[in-house]
Amino acid sequence: MRRRVAVVGGGIAGLVAAWDLVRGGCAVTLLEAGPRPGGAIGTHRLGGVEVDAGAESFATRSAAVPRLIGELGLQDSVIAPHPSGAWLQLPDLAAPLPATGILGIPADPLAADVVRIIGAEAAARAAADREMPVDAWRGREDITVGELVLDRMGPAVLEKLVTPIVSGVHSARPEQLDAGNAAPGLVEAMLREGSLAGAVASVKAQAPAGAAVNSLHGGLSTLIRALDEALRAQGAEIRLGERVTDLPALLSAHDHVVLAVDAPAALRLLEPVAPQASAQHDTGQHDTGQHDDGTPGEPAASRAGRGVALVSLLLDAPELDARPRGTGMLVAPGVDGVGAKAMTHVSSKWPWVAEALGPGRHLVRLSYGRVTDVPGTGALGLESTDELLLAAARADVAALFELPRLREQVLEADVVRWEKALPQASAGHARRIRGLREELADSAVSVVGSWFAGTGLARVVPDARRAAAEILAT
Repeated sequence: MRRRVAVVGGGIAGLVAAWDLVRGGCAVTLLEAGPRPGGAIGTHRLGGVEVDAGAESFATRSAAVPRLIGELGLQDSVIAPHPSGAWLQLPDLAAPLPATGILGIPADPLAADVVRIIGAEAAARAAADREMPVDAWRGREDITVGELVLDRMGPAVLEKLVTPIVSGVHSARPEQLDAGNAAPGLVEAMLREGSLAGAVASVKAQAPAGAAVNSLHGGLSTLIRALDEALRAQGAEIRLGERVTDLPALLSAHDHVVLAVDAPAALRLLEPVAPQASAQHDTGQHDTGQHDDGTPGEPAASRAGRGVALVSLLLDAPELDARPRGTGMLVAPGVDGVGAKAMTHVSSKWPWVAEALGPGRHLVRLSYGRVTDVPGTGALGLESTDELLLAAARADVAALFELPRLREQVLEADVVRWEKALPQASAGHARRIRGLREELADSAVSVVGSWFAGTGLARVVPDARRAAAEILAT
């Protein structure tokens, strides 16, 4: 008799787990509360072109995503971004992002592109990392990116290089971000190499040649469509618009359940079957707002740090053909007059978008909302009105490109909100997740997704496949 497995959540983690399970001979039912599969990989249409409205690329450091793409027959659709690269916007400077680094931590603090941003004196301080002992870091747990960089390379590297990237990518302050979660293997490499710069160089050297990220022609939604079609062809049942609120009932009808949801939702579902695990493994991000089962939580104002708002602008702006800010910008907190934490010049980054839009038309996407935003301070984000976000985006795009007239060159605009899009990655998060998984190891429940694996497809995909392999092996 085929094993019956229910997968709760139709984001990329749930789809990948279901894909491996159904090919392994399981009878798979995937339950997705929303109207479509894909989770944070979604689309919208501007200028007649369907483009990504959320996640848009995958890191190439791991072979996991290319392997999945190959299994689905999409290998010829893989594309690299334009090589012009991203820029940094600091309070007093806009400059290209240094070429070699991890989370902004430079492999060579004395490189010209690093010195240009932090200055010669600060670069010399950062280079002293090579001579400093690393013994004090041995045996440490719950190390944050901020404390590590400050100690090894000094405040200028932290504030001018690391903070803008961590803020833009993880929507957090470096002082809050778990180093092991944000940059797996970096601390271990530092202890092995004897310096943080050496660790960055070592980790970078192990990455495949070429661009640090890739995507698919037509966007990452191509991957979601292929998985959806492949799952159905293999006999998996996919139910959309079906919200799960009763885990015991689901377990009674299945041999195993995979929870591919965010950690607060997973802990809430686990409470009736594993109350101790649910109580002891608070992931550091208390549930707020409307629950997944539709019941009310805390007021909307307290949800400011639970997601992001993305504002996309279609511009009639031939002056952007020259890519004056490369493929986009990461914005340091505290830049006067700019509310966005990041801006992606989509049509510069992905040539297929530029070709589809036509000459002189450009698509930019601005991101609003940080975990550190305090409700009531006026910070723009998930709960801001469309009117406020659109006005801010017009002003920000003009300021970041230093082209005031861009305010009046907007042809179309759209706002997309991703609630619960920000996995908590504070110090100790990885340890708490390990503990939760250890407690569930002998149960009929597995947990997958970015809240458990880390941010990005390169983390989420292999983690989901590992969970599926463990189920198939039992």
